[in-house]
Amino acid sequence: MEVGFVWLARLMFVGIFFLGIGMLYRAWSIGVRRDLRYVADWRGRPVRDGARWAGVVMAINSAGGIGLLAVGVAVVTLGLQFALWTGLTAFIIWTYYFALRVVVHRAHVDARV
Repeated sequence: MEVGFVWLARLMFVGIFFLGIGMLYRAWSIGVRRDLRYVADWRGRPVRDGARWAGVVMAINSAGGIGLLAVGVAVVTLGLQFALWTGLTAFIIWTYYFALRVVVHRAHVDARV
């Protein structure tokens, strides 16, 4: 059982980098390529009036990606304990999720008015 847990922890650690790079790719696509397809919630559903919310979604993706990559680099360089880096990762992912939920809600409310 312990060996399985170690491998699961390693997979979670590698996943941090994939999630972080994916978030930064979305931010880059919105900011540099002006691709409004990436102005979307965490499921990929487009936000209403994407041009208006592009800056906010780009900032959320940038902050999330940089945060996750910083945690991953800190694990390697500083040797963060398991409970600390998993807690930080969970905090960043949940903050990302709820920040995008707020944007989607605000865009929906503004579209009704």
